[in-house]
This record gives sequence, C-alpha cells and structure tokens, in this order.
Amino acid sequence: MKKIILSITASLLLLQVSAQNVKPFQQGDRVAFVGNSITDNGHYHSYIWLYYMTRFPNRRIEIFNGGIGGDDVKNIDTRIQQDVFARKPNIMTLTFGMNDSGYSEYLAPDAAEKSKAKIQKCYDNYQSLQKKLIDHPEIKKIIIASSPYDQTAKIKTKPFPKKNDAIVKIAEFQEASAKKNNWGFIDFQRPMTAINIREQQTDSAFTLCGRDRIHPDNNGHLVMAYLFLKGQGLANYDVADVNIDAAAKKVKVAVNCTVTNLVSSPKLVKFD
Repeated sequence: MKKIILSITASLLLLQVSAQNVKPFQQGDRVAFVGNSITDNGHYHSYIWLYYMTRFPNRRIEIFNGGIGGDDVKNIDTRIQQDVFARKPNIMTLTFGMNDSGYSEYLAPDAAEKSKAKIQKCYDNYQSLQKKLIDHPEIKKIIIASSPYDQTAKIKTKPFPKKNDAIVKIAEFQEASAKKNNWGFIDFQRPMTAINIREQQTDSAFTLCGRDRIHPDNNGHLVMAYLFLKGQGLANYDVADVNIDAAAKKVKVAVNCTVTNLVSSPKLVKFD
C-alpha cells in the first residue's frame, strides 16, 4: 500500500490540474455533491471535508451527498429540485458521464455509432438540467468531469473498448458549459487516466478505478479529493504547526492548536 501511495504522489506532482473559477469553501457554505454511485459512495467528498476540518478547524461548512447509484444526467435532472435545490445549498458540484456513456454497447459490431448516439443523448438531456441550473443563480456551480473508465488495465474484468473515449467527449462539453456559464470546473477524467496509463507501464494491473474498472478504490477517491482541492488552490496547508523555543521556555508558533503546560529543561521538553 505504501508503494502505491508513493507512486500516485509522484505521478500527481507531474500533472497539470484543469480547473477554472473554483474558490475555496468559506465559513457557512452549504455544499451539495451531486452525481452517480461514485459520488454516492461518499469517499472523495468526505476526504475533502476532512481536509477542511484539519486545516481550517474554525471554518464550519456543511456537505451533502447528492449521489445516487445508476444515475445519468436525465435522472439527475428529474430529481434536482427535491434532492438538491430543496436543501438550499449555496454551492453544488455536478458530475455525470459514467452511466451516460453506456456499457454493453461497446461490444456491438456498430459500437462507434452507438457511442455517438449515447454522447448526443447525454448532451441533449443535459440541456434541460443546464437551464435549471441557470435559473438558480444563488447557487455557485462546479462541474466535475467524471473519473475515468479504465479500459487499459490488464485485470480480470473484461473492458468495454473505447467507453472512456466517450466519457472524454462528455467531459469536453461539460467543460465548455462551465466556461460559457462562468461556472467552476474540475477535471477528474484526464489526470486520473494519465496516472493509470503511466503506472501501467510498470504494472499492467494498476488502476485507480477499482476492479470493475468503474468505481474508484480508496486510492482513486484520494486522488479525486486531491484534484478537487488542488483546483481550489489548497496546497501545502499544515494540519498543525508548533515551534517552541526551549531555551526561552516559550511557544513561538501554534497554528491550529493550543499549547499548554509547557515544561522545558536541559533534559526534556514537554507540553499538552
């Protein structure tokens, strides 16, 4: 596990994060993460919440899980009012594409045509949802390009060839929509695909996307949280920082913590 984390960390340092208009969450923000089963799993946004709680303990934010397994953009459009708007968030993220792009269609002789039809259907269904989002200017929107479908890992689960190519096409119109409407945009798709491909050069079974090629494992969700936080400009914030001048018996720095009962002598330094 340690080797995997180190490999992922090294890969992340080489990536450019695609993001636009995504500001850090502030005190009192109510954030709804909306999507399919990948969001419903609850991991990546729980890691995001944990980052905020450990780096900004006095900044209270509320996060709502608006993911439902199996959802595509049409399903989200149908439930957006009661599942999202009714909770009165002032920020919402939206991700889709995994289910919209289809599955078994990629095994058919006319897979290319079926793929184009799925992409077009997704785009057409998104127009209704986009209008509803525009009608709620009080909510800041962040569009997230879906985590990838891993079609290249050499694992037991048979792949649906070129399914991820369709998700990339969906990501392209998602990014264009975010830019047109001056909404935030975070890309999970292309950076995670780049990590998969890079790591598979030395370990052909490596994947961030789980053994089913669809649902990211905990490492994948950690990368997703990283990409989101990086897109918000949050890097290198300490959980806590303490600097003690032992000779002067004085606390010089105490960030995100309180130091009490300091005792300093030539043999030891202790504190609560």
